[in-house]
Amino acid sequence: MRIYLHSDLAAAHAAHGASHDDHAQYAAYCTRRLSRLRHGKGVRRELLRCRMFKAAHSTRAEAEGKEGSGGSKARHAYRAIDLANVPAEILASNPNYFWEPLYCAERCWAAAMAAKAEGNGMGGGSSTGGGVLGGNARKERTPGKLRAHSIKRLRKAAKFAGVLEALTTSTKAMPVETDEGEEGNANNNGDVEPPVDEHTQMEARAYAAWMRGNLALEQNHWPAACAEYQAALTLCETLAQSTDAEGCEGKGSMQQLELLDFFTHRAQNVIAPLLRYCHYELQEKGMTPTEKISFLQSSSSVGEGDPLQSKLNTLKAETLQDQATSGSSSQIVFRENTIAVETKELRMALLKVQDLRTEWEEDAKGGSSGTTNAGDAKFMALLNGYDDAIALANQERKQLAALKAGPAVNAKRFQLVNVLGYCKYQKLRLVMGRNEGMADGIVQRSQKKGMALKQFEEVAHLYDALLQDARAVAAIPGGGSPEDYDGETAAAVEDEFLLEAHANILRLRSLRCYYLARMHASPAVHKYPEALALLDQAESLAQEASEEIGACDQMEGAGGMLEKLEGVLEEMRGEKCRVLAVAYLSKHWPSTSGKPLLERLHDYDVPSASTPLAHVPPRLEPMACKPSFFDVALNYVSEYPADELERALGEHGDGTGAESKGGLLGWFRR
Repeated sequence: MRIYLHSDLAAAHAAHGASHDDHAQYAAYCTRRLSRLRHGKGVRRELLRCRMFKAAHSTRAEAEGKEGSGGSKARHAYRAIDLANVPAEILASNPNYFWEPLYCAERCWAAAMAAKAEGNGMGGGSSTGGGVLGGNARKERTPGKLRAHSIKRLRKAAKFAGVLEALTTSTKAMPVETDEGEEGNANNNGDVEPPVDEHTQMEARAYAAWMRGNLALEQNHWPAACAEYQAALTLCETLAQSTDAEGCEGKGSMQQLELLDFFTHRAQNVIAPLLRYCHYELQEKGMTPTEKISFLQSSSSVGEGDPLQSKLNTLKAETLQDQATSGSSSQIVFRENTIAVETKELRMALLKVQDLRTEWEEDAKGGSSGTTNAGDAKFMALLNGYDDAIALANQERKQLAALKAGPAVNAKRFQLVNVLGYCKYQKLRLVMGRNEGMADGIVQRSQKKGMALKQFEEVAHLYDALLQDARAVAAIPGGGSPEDYDGETAAAVEDEFLLEAHANILRLRSLRCYYLARMHASPAVHKYPEALALLDQAESLAQEASEEIGACDQMEGAGGMLEKLEGVLEEMRGEKCRVLAVAYLSKHWPSTSGKPLLERLHDYDVPSASTPLAHVPPRLEPMACKPSFFDVALNYVSEYPADELERALGEHGDGTGAESKGGLLGWFRR
C-alpha cells in the first residue's frame, strides 16, 4: 500500500490556514480530522480509547504491580493505546492507522508554532476560548512559559512522528492462541512484509527527521539539528529523483509531476534554509561581525521565511550601531567642505544609506534593479533612507533654532546645513539619474520605428521632472565656510557646485525644448511656427550649455553630456529643415487633398492622412458623341411598347391613365 503523506499535508496546510501562519485554525482542523479518523469503519476497535475495546491488539500492556481495584474510576474508563502492538496485516488493511499518528504530530506542531508566534508578539491566528494553549484564562503567560510549552509540544510531535515511522516498517505477525490459552506469533521467521511500500516508508522517515530537527532547533542543539535536517534533505532529494525516474519510465502521471515539484520545493525552500541556519550557528564562534554578514549574505535566500534573513538584519543593525558608536565613517565631503558628523543617530542613518546604496548598485550592475520588483523595492528603500537622514538633520536644526547666535552655535548650524544639503543632493541625483535613464530608454527603443506623439509626450514629461529636480539642486543650501554663515541663512556661494548645477539646468532646458518642438511638429498636432520657435530656443540653449559644461573642470560625466548635446544639435538642424519645408508647403501651396491620388499626380501639395487612391465606384463623366452614333443606335431600338406600358400604369399607377371611377364613393376607390 502506498500513501502520499506529504501531498495530503500540503493540501491541508493550504486549505486550513497553516500556509498563512494561522496555526490555531490548523490545530482545530487536526482535532476534527482525528475524530473522523478514529471513528472510521473498521478502525474503531484499535484507535478508540473506550474500555469496551480493551481486548483489542492496540491496548498497551500494563506494568506488573499496577493492577488492582484502587485508584480513580477514570483510570478504568479508558485504555492506553500502543499502535506498535497492532500486527502488520491489520495495519495494511486501512490507511487510518497511519493518518492518526501523523495528524497527532501535526496538531502538536501547530500548537507549538502558535505558542512560539505568541511569544514573539506576532499572534498565533484567530482562536476562541483561550486559543490552542488551553481554554483556562488563569493569567497571562510569560515568554519563558510560552517557550517551554512550545518545546513540550514539539517533543510530543517528534514522539508521534517516531510512531508513524515505526508503523511503516512494522513486521509484527498476527498472534495465535496456543493450546494452553496463551498467545503467540503465527510467523516467527521474519517473512512478514511491511504494511506499506518503500516510498511511503521514505516519506515517513523524512517527516520524522524533519520533526526531530525542529525540536533540536528549538532546544538550540545545533549538531543534532544539523544531522536530522541533513537526513530529511537527503530523503526529500531521493524521493524527488525516484518520482522523476517513475515518470520517465512511463509510469508517471499528473500526480507524479506534482510530487516531483513538491519534494524539490520542500528540499530547497523549507529544509535547506533551516540546515544553513544550523550550520551558521555552529560556525558562529570565532567569526567577526563582518565575516558573519558575508556568510549570511552568501547563504541566505531571498524568501522571508528563511531564518537567516532575520539573523542577517539583526547583525546589520548591530554592526551599524557599533560603527556609529565608535565614530568610524563620520565625515562627509560636500561642496569642497569636509563635514564631521558628530551625532550618533545621523551617523547610523548615513551608514545605513551607504549599505543600501551598495546593495542597489550591485543589483544595478547585474541589470535587475530597474526591471524587477526587487530592484524597485531596494531603490525605494534607499530613498527612504535619505528621507530619514534629512528628517534627523532637520530635527537637530530645530533644536538649535532657539539658541543665540555665536561662533560655536553657528559652526554647528553650518555643519547641519551641509549634512542636510549632502543628503538632499544625493537623493535628487539618484532620482535624476533614474528618470534620465528612462527617457533615454524610450528614445532608444523607438529608433527603428520612429517616435510617436505619445512617446514624445512621455519624454517631455520626464524632462519636466528632471528640470524641476535640477533647479532644486541649484537651490540646495551649503558651501562656503563657517564665517560666511550668519546664523540663519548663508549667502549664495559661486563655487564649482553651483556652476555645475546651472550648466545642467541649461542642458535639460535644451533637451526639453527639443522634444517639445518634435511634439508640436508631429502630423497630429502640425503647429509648425511654434515648433520652429522651440527649435531655435533649444539650439541656443544647447550651445550655451556646451560652453558652461566645458568651463566646469571637475564636473562628473561632462564628456558624455557634451557628446550627447552634439548629437542632439545635429538632430535639431535636420529637424529644423524638415519643419521649415513642411511649413512652407502648407502655407504657399493650396491643398487639393480632396481629390483622389490618381487625379493629382502632378500636384505637390500636403495631403491629409486619409487620401483615397481613386473614387469607388467611379463617377459618371459626360462624353461627346457624333450624330452617326445615334443613327446606328436607332437601328437597334424596337417598337415602342405602348400597350405594355398602359397595362403596367393601370396596375401600379395612381389611376390617372385609366378610366375614372365615379359614384358617391368613387373618391375612396382611387
